[in-house]
Amino acid sequence: MNSLVKPPDFTPDTCDSGTGGIDWSSIASAESMSSFCGIMAGFVFAGLVTVIGQKNPTGRDGHASRVLKLLLPCFIGLATASYLYALISGELLCARAITEQLFAGAILAADALVVIAALAWLLPTYDRNKHGEVRFFRGLAQFAAQFSMLMVIVAADGFINSVLHQRSVGWATALVWASGIALMAAVFFFWRKPPPAAPAPPDASELPEGVTEAGWSAHWRDEVLLNRRVGIASRTAVTVGGLLAVAGGCVVGITYNHWSIMSPWLAYTLAEATLVLPGLVILTAVWALPRD
Repeated sequence: MNSLVKPPDFTPDTCDSGTGGIDWSSIASAESMSSFCGIMAGFVFAGLVTVIGQKNPTGRDGHASRVLKLLLPCFIGLATASYLYALISGELLCARAITEQLFAGAILAADALVVIAALAWLLPTYDRNKHGEVRFFRGLAQFAAQFSMLMVIVAADGFINSVLHQRSVGWATALVWASGIALMAAVFFFWRKPPPAAPAPPDASELPEGVTEAGWSAHWRDEVLLNRRVGIASRTAVTVGGLLAVAGGCVVGITYNHWSIMSPWLAYTLAEATLVLPGLVILTAVWALPRD
């Protein structure tokens, strides 16, 4: 008759001892981060309600729809990040808390930039671009995107060093920074690259209602090209947020006896994944910003 193997006795580790080179408590900061994400989600929800209930100026419905496409995945993502941080606040295992925070932080970094992109689309929605407001928001979005990418890079590098107790190999750190810098360069390229020229306008009888041949180029840019880009950014945010949320939920369910030491390859893979995935969201959000 087989006897059950008793797992080792559990010793709580709430990141307070500073052992293994870990000098940061993810658990202590989690409650404040949960509140922060919850407040941001509340503001996003208020923005959703306002845009839905506010009557748009004539011809601005397309811009308003793009705001909603970007705000809705942000609300879901930020609410999920708040929930994940709330789970971390009850942790009794430091390594697991650090891993959970990696996923929650990736969601927060990605959705923060999508919120800025949605705010930028509010400007053409309510005709607020008489003094270069769209240009200003594009610059603000570029700064925020680069800052978010830098924070994601630092978080991924810090995660590797924390869970491996400062014993990560040099190429892993180099890979994290090289991937992050490549994404930062791609964000700048897609932000700066002008949109393609509009195709030749169709016959006057085939033009959309209310669009003249003179206004065809701007209509095509906003209602076809940028509308498609906003859709891609929205779907990317939903997909990445869902993947990171599921991964964070799975981490919570892994019992304490599996956290004595993490495989280096698993640590490197998680760090790279939580760098590239939010980077894709940030890249598509910058790509979908409105134009002057």
